[in-house]
Amino acid sequence: MGPLEELGIRPVINATGPWTRMGNTAPSASVRAAMDAMSQVYVPFAELQAAAGRAIVAATGAEAGYATPGAAAATTLAVAACIAGEDPRVMRALPHPEGVPATVVLFRQHRSYYDVAIRAAGARLRLVDAAVPDPLAALAAAIDAEVACVFYDATGLPYRDQAGVPDLAAVVAVAHGRGTRVVVDGSMALPPADNLRALVATGADAVSFSGGKAIGGPPASGFTACRQALLRSIALQHQDADIHAELTGRPHPEAPYMGIGRGYKVGKEQIAGLIAALADYAARDHEAERRQWHSRLQTIEAAVAGVPGLTRRMLASNDGRAPYLIMGFEGPLAGVSSAELSRRLLAGEPRIFLAPRAGNVLWAGAENLRDGEAEIVGARLARVLADLAPARS
Repeated sequence: MGPLEELGIRPVINATGPWTRMGNTAPSASVRAAMDAMSQVYVPFAELQAAAGRAIVAATGAEAGYATPGAAAATTLAVAACIAGEDPRVMRALPHPEGVPATVVLFRQHRSYYDVAIRAAGARLRLVDAAVPDPLAALAAAIDAEVACVFYDATGLPYRDQAGVPDLAAVVAVAHGRGTRVVVDGSMALPPADNLRALVATGADAVSFSGGKAIGGPPASGFTACRQALLRSIALQHQDADIHAELTGRPHPEAPYMGIGRGYKVGKEQIAGLIAALADYAARDHEAERRQWHSRLQTIEAAVAGVPGLTRRMLASNDGRAPYLIMGFEGPLAGVSSAELSRRLLAGEPRIFLAPRAGNVLWAGAENLRDGEAEIVGARLARVLADLAPARS
């Protein structure tokens, strides 16, 4: 009996993508080997974080880097660093800063339930509407002495429509012109792989990436690619206070015993796996991967092409992003709920995850599909839709 059977859990064919709720991604053999090897040894944590920083710098072109347990943790730590700097009094007060700038400015169009990662550091949000004639002027007007940084969500289609939101480079120019930093959420900005460097190249002060999604690292891994000054603050607030001196060579005479980052510590195995995954990611043929994903989605689409009332469109298949097949319902399928359809697929055998999304549509993504699974998904989807159609006709 395998580990899943012992737990009473049936595995899932993930036909949507590297979502946390479905286990992110499956690390490669080299990533698993790096994690296993690290699990059997003891190392000074600061030395391992320094090695991760070198790998992150090599991959992104940033001044510095720091491994975290996911992109959300990287965002919280970066915002905390913008608020506290290296002031131990403020560090000890977080997440309730007093007497220092602790407002984070962001476009209203970038608000989501993920912005809890910003507020977890003790930040207050100030929203700017991008749907005005001059959103950059509105952004500049919103930055005053109370502002610790500007936040920017670099997520693109199909997850977020950036129409009307100024591009990141323009936002960075305005923020820096007003004397404040920019923290970027790049957790869902890969692929395209070029964004690893392109987001940092805008001059943003910290960019958060997920290690467990497109990069293929351990699911509980992520990192910030950041300015050296922010690295010092992040290190001082993370784990035991003495890691600051070990990592940066700058002992702090009034270091807090623990900072807000203690709750965001990452294991040595996750760091080793992340370093290996970054090396793998640099060597992968990203265009060949994208063609394979597109081919697998075409297989699914072909299997359901004859289903009356099923609308289909392929999204983001030629711009370097991961392609998605988006399916909707009309005619004989009018009234079908994408959530109901998703539940049926997840309850069947084999279990299949296709994500229901706003607008009563169903997403299919191929980043996590293995050989032969696209055929299984297409056949099951066609059968379930056939079962649903008579009940709605």
